[in-house]
Amino acid sequence: MITAILQYLPKHPTHAVRTDSFSKFQSVCGMIEQESYLAGHAACHAVMNGMSRTIASDADISDKASISRGLERLFAAGPWECLVIPGLVDAEMQQAVTEICRKHLDDFDFCVIMDMPRQSDVSEIISRQKSSPRFVSYAWPWVSTVTPGRRSAEYLPASCLVPALSLGCTRSLRGVHDISIAASDVERLRDAGVQVMHEIVENRRLVGLASPVCAVESDPFMSGVANMPNDGPPRTVIAIAGDCPDMAVEVMIREALETQSAALIRQYGKNDISLWGALTRMSISVLNGFRDRGLIKDFRVRCDSETAEWGTPESPVVEVILTYPQRVKSAQFNVI
Repeated sequence: MITAILQYLPKHPTHAVRTDSFSKFQSVCGMIEQESYLAGHAACHAVMNGMSRTIASDADISDKASISRGLERLFAAGPWECLVIPGLVDAEMQQAVTEICRKHLDDFDFCVIMDMPRQSDVSEIISRQKSSPRFVSYAWPWVSTVTPGRRSAEYLPASCLVPALSLGCTRSLRGVHDISIAASDVERLRDAGVQVMHEIVENRRLVGLASPVCAVESDPFMSGVANMPNDGPPRTVIAIAGDCPDMAVEVMIREALETQSAALIRQYGKNDISLWGALTRMSISVLNGFRDRGLIKDFRVRCDSETAEWGTPESPVVEVILTYPQRVKSAQFNVI
């Protein structure tokens, strides 16, 4: 599954950027340390929650011409399953996006997820949803999250988080810090066709999706999402940051860490300080091997009470920050 993202990108790439890891996304588009970088948050949570890759296009979402250019780049780079424009809440701009997307409905199947202002009235959200075509869904509410690479919780528009849920890539979101929405509002919004995130157990850090009834019954993008079974035992999320010159190296590191972390999850069975320590020691041991082979220059590993809050009650997040060696690509020798 692929998420298309249209938003401000700090490095302003002139083409649609297709990536399959967040470290690669940051190296091409800009680091998550940037403020007001909603595209970075959307890309991080998409990959962290099961989307296979992202396609991002730079745009000034306050300018219709810029939005149009950015959308055309995304459609030219398609296909993809879902389009998000995090933070775009102006009704006139959203209508312009809808009209551009309508012209491309024959290109490939896709859905568009729209945002509303953080303090919107439920009736206003329902009204805007009902006036939208079937391929457009509004998502609600804004959610407090801790994105790997950021040290504090931030409120993000729902479109940064909901694609992996609505497309069935995950049953519950990882990295969610807090969400608050009344049960009565969940039902009203769901019945109107809005993608509603809500807590699915008493612990607020486990967040699922109340799938719209009309969408599940008639929309191929939502089929099977409402009662999606659990897709396996809990697993640790390895959040890797660093500018990797060779994606094969990152894949090797990620696979090694995820394989051994799965064994530790089964062994310890409880998400507490004992598991965090075991995951940290395992990660250091694995990464020392990669450093000894010269594939990485240095690393930092963190799995503690803070990173555990980025995951679910059963599965913590291990934050890994890597420093790669600078490779010499070519050299010229003057021989006398």
